[in-house]
Amino acid sequence: MLRSDVSELIDDLDRALVERLRVDGRESNRSLANALGINEATVANRLRRMESSSIMRVVALADMEAFGYAHLGFAKITVRDRPVSEVGADLAKLVESIVVTIATGRYDLIVAFLARDRAHLAETLGKSIPSIKGVDETRCELALEVLRYDSMWGVLDAPDWPFEPWEENEAVDRLDLAIIRELQKDARVSNRRIAAELDVSEGTIRSRIRRMEDEKLIRIQAVSDPFAFGFTSHAYVGVEAVPGKIDEVAKGLLEIDSVFVLTRTLGEFDFLALCATGDRESLIETVLNRIRPLKGVRRTETIENWAALKHAYLWARLV
Repeated sequence: MLRSDVSELIDDLDRALVERLRVDGRESNRSLANALGINEATVANRLRRMESSSIMRVVALADMEAFGYAHLGFAKITVRDRPVSEVGADLAKLVESIVVTIATGRYDLIVAFLARDRAHLAETLGKSIPSIKGVDETRCELALEVLRYDSMWGVLDAPDWPFEPWEENEAVDRLDLAIIRELQKDARVSNRRIAAELDVSEGTIRSRIRRMEDEKLIRIQAVSDPFAFGFTSHAYVGVEAVPGKIDEVAKGLLEIDSVFVLTRTLGEFDFLALCATGDRESLIETVLNRIRPLKGVRRTETIENWAALKHAYLWARLV
């Protein structure tokens, strides 16, 4: 796994700071210092160190559907006649892919991707992915409903691969997008500095950010490296439900705290869950003793993640 020793770089105070910034990414250093009983200089130094070490960033997450991406899919790919890592790197170059993971088991790669409409979906699955050298077979789990897409975690030291652009639509205009771009660089930057950069008033920046947050277009929060916080084992778990038990299984899966992404899918499974735990033993225990015994679960399949090649962690499902 990647960055397996990074957890040694943080302590309880770092964890407390990140926990508060997950709730409110723009909480001031003064407020953080008062809440945790430390001085502002300590807060500033701790945040600077975590950011420079790719342990934590405060960013503006964007809602997938609000920005025009109606479809979220998970391509399950087998590779032939070429190293898996090379094929994965080429898949990471696709702007549609938001997560590319090397896996173990029946599939070699899992690619989470976004598509604007059915035509874009068909092009991605029928042309873009299969045209990459080494891709042998592709199967897809298409998200019918995103029940949870927790973006508190991100592989912050991954290469800066391209991803689908954010464009103007009925919800956001050019100024909104410019503000979001500034918040992507550093979401803790002051409204005054953003206003100066964009040549508008500070009040305009404040009201625009508040509106986008209220309408759940964006959310400003800390995103952390999972390895730094002890989540070293990850897997996609496909879940097939007994007919008529979909809602019951969904409720049970949502109650499992190690499930960070959960989608109701059309494909081989009824649900695809992304689980993260502190070690492989805990991961297996989650599948065998928490997921499989759920009333209404017919079968499960675990696809363990070995390495993440791409993670566009700025996307989320906020509603």
